[in-house]
Amino acid sequence: MSGVQDTAAFDARPGSRLRGALALLPAALFGFAYPAYAILYSIVAPRRFRERRYRMLRCFGRGMLRILGVRVEEHGSEHVRAPGPKLVMFNHVSLLDLFVLASVWPDGGTVLYKKEFHRVPVIGRGMRLMDFIAVDRENRERAFQSIEEAAARVRARGVAVLVAPEGTRSRHGGLQEFKMGPFHLAVATRAPVVPMIQRGIEQLQPMGAWLVRPGRARIDYLEPISTESWTRDQVKQRAPEVRARFLRYLPPAPGTS
Repeated sequence: MSGVQDTAAFDARPGSRLRGALALLPAALFGFAYPAYAILYSIVAPRRFRERRYRMLRCFGRGMLRILGVRVEEHGSEHVRAPGPKLVMFNHVSLLDLFVLASVWPDGGTVLYKKEFHRVPVIGRGMRLMDFIAVDRENRERAFQSIEEAAARVRARGVAVLVAPEGTRSRHGGLQEFKMGPFHLAVATRAPVVPMIQRGIEQLQPMGAWLVRPGRARIDYLEPISTESWTRDQVKQRAPEVRARFLRYLPPAPGTS
């Protein structure tokens, strides 16, 4: 779908909390059973798994959203479906992000994710099977090594890399300041940046909440931003410029502008 709306107003039409509570158990069972099945499948039929893993990831995300009663509207998807390397930068809201992102995952796409996910049973193993790139945020040198690995993959395979430039979820709502790591990656790859605006998620599952209310979420992919002329010296300048694109659709986090 296309037709990006330049407005921060979006009504997720959140449904009843009772519906959300009733979905908790089946969602938890599915959330561990499907990745466990994928792990087993990767052992029994590794070649087929590699061929089908992105389709399986989308099925996982869509299945989870169906259980939770969440519908996702995509707008401007031609910007992310177009062939060629790209950095897809998205705003990070809550755990519901994981399922929304999984439901629209591009073929061949990878992501920079927190190494802490390795501690989560089944999910951490699934991340490694998908060949995603873990980032050790507590070790600056290793974090930059992860960025270099992502850059090499973009250059070699021409894939999409999904990354949350805020670095972590917003505790008080709104868009946080952007970290510099994703912009160093942009300079290293010269890949265009595609802003991915997620709205409605904060109404269905605010930061820190376990309950997901049924409703709708919206994704807007904005026009790609060329990074051909970017240099390392400009990283601190480029990050606020890209964030300004997001702020046309999202409110700033408290204490930021």
